[in-house]
Amino acid sequence: MFALGASDTLVGVSEHSDHPPAARAIPRVGGIEVSAERVLAVRPDLVLATREGNTRGPVAALQSAGLDVLVVPGSSVDEVLAGIRLVAERLGRAGEGARLLSALEARRRAVRALASRSARPRAILLIWPDPPQAAGGGTFLDAVLAEAGAVNALADRPGWPVVSQEFLAAAPIDVLVVPDADGTRDVYARALREGALSRGAAARAQIIRVDESALTRPGPRIFEAMEVLAAALAAGRESGIGNRESKKVR
Repeated sequence: MFALGASDTLVGVSEHSDHPPAARAIPRVGGIEVSAERVLAVRPDLVLATREGNTRGPVAALQSAGLDVLVVPGSSVDEVLAGIRLVAERLGRAGEGARLLSALEARRRAVRALASRSARPRAILLIWPDPPQAAGGGTFLDAVLAEAGAVNALADRPGWPVVSQEFLAAAPIDVLVVPDADGTRDVYARALREGALSRGAAARAQIIRVDESALTRPGPRIFEAMEVLAAALAAGRESGIGNRESKKVR
């Protein structure tokens, strides 16, 4: 909504909405479990919803209450782009949407060009370290890895699989991608120091930290995440993948 220049129409957002900073001033209507009552209280004309990370119950409750709900696709990079177009058209901002999509497609082409220059390392993108949970096949983060120049070591496991410490120690992993945020940094540090990421292949892998809010939310900022991930992967290939040096990309 901010990228489309439509932030002034927002009357409620998720508890996790923190970018840009102006989003923090908008009333919260819930987190993963959205409160239908709180949504109704802000009297929206339209509710935008995503299947990523959500259950059907809250959306069904909003629809039953008579609200107009637009489910925005977001399970791949292509779907993120399609979702932007869908929202722009629904808001009567097709021109703004077309300009945004053109800019994002140009950034995507640049990422693909950088990724095509050398071999593709095997990577795991963790969304939580304890227990270790990762992006599997058919998710937008699986697509982000592919676009940036990596092979998802969990592409054959759909969704968001929980993996064992034994798997992480033995699997042929070149790179670990982890979301970086103030609230979770210590949890990942502990897993890297003495937990599930401290042994075997996981302990030898290159670590790339990417800003959590850009990486894990299926919207325009995933192109920022793709850019910094592709650059870090390229740098790792040049210096030799397998070093334990942590690369933070903000």
